[in-house]
Amino acid sequence: MLVTFVIPAFNSANTIQRCLNSFLDTEILNSIEVIVVNDGSTDNTADIVQAYVEKYPAFYLINKENGGHGSVINYAAKAANGKYFKVIDSDDWVQTINLRNYIESLKKTNADVVFTHIRTIDSRNNYIREYMMLGLEFGREYSFGEFWDHGYKVSKVCQMHGITYLTEFYQSCNISLSEHISYEDQEYATLPFSDVRTVLPLDLFIYVYSLGNANQSVSDQNQVKNISQMETVFWKIEDCTPTNLYGAARNYFLYKKANKLLSCYTTAMIKNHDKAGGRVWVRSLRKRVQMQNLLLYKYTRKQYYICLILSYLGFTGNTMIKLQKFRLYRFLTRFVH
Repeated sequence: MLVTFVIPAFNSANTIQRCLNSFLDTEILNSIEVIVVNDGSTDNTADIVQAYVEKYPAFYLINKENGGHGSVINYAAKAANGKYFKVIDSDDWVQTINLRNYIESLKKTNADVVFTHIRTIDSRNNYIREYMMLGLEFGREYSFGEFWDHGYKVSKVCQMHGITYLTEFYQSCNISLSEHISYEDQEYATLPFSDVRTVLPLDLFIYVYSLGNANQSVSDQNQVKNISQMETVFWKIEDCTPTNLYGAARNYFLYKKANKLLSCYTTAMIKNHDKAGGRVWVRSLRKRVQMQNLLLYKYTRKQYYICLILSYLGFTGNTMIKLQKFRLYRFLTRFVH
């Protein structure tokens, strides 16, 4: 078995078929397993998945009590039989046309992490963005240090959507993701990298990430509502950062924590209708960061002041969406140089 795809599913009846259909290439079905973990859904998600299980041997359904996205990954990582392990959310899908090349590449490598490009589609404005690695020799294994030397040219794929882990490697990390909260995918895309030694970049789009659904944890409304969960994930990453990190791993952790803080800044001060309250909340957060990690506090200073200015100017989440096409947005979100 070459790869285990894990699909966390909670009340996913409206999207799960699109996701599952994207795996239906008969040439690769005997090389993959697709494990759908029904995380306590109250709709007919399980019935829809069961129809695929009965028709295709590559599909599996696990029913469990609701524990959140992190609990699904924790559970499925232990059950995975594939050489590699990748998570696909039930409202997203894979680029079917690229699966064969992806599988062939996984046959030939034992890299700890395989990176692929990411495509996002925003239903609010039909805006498509492509997050690609640049300046690399694709199909060649790199040490993590060599890979991370490319900094900003590769950093945008270093998230759940761009990551495929060697199953044995991920299991050896003994990571337990936070449960019953959102945004723990940042833990998934960060904590194993204290031990990553080799990576393989592939010139393939595999993950298609759907944005714009008001029910998503990344919607503006839910980010504001769940900002305490966002902060919880940040502090877990901070607290779980090994004290003996150096080189690429140290810089990677710094970058990932900075990005999580940036999410807190934009959510509290820009997406939040109570901008004054959000600014007070962020100042309190930064005081704590200053006491515990002075380097990170200084590293995120530019982004903090930009967000502060945009907050006073009355910028909103919708304004930020429009900014995605412009240099200001890239300047705001750029940490790696």
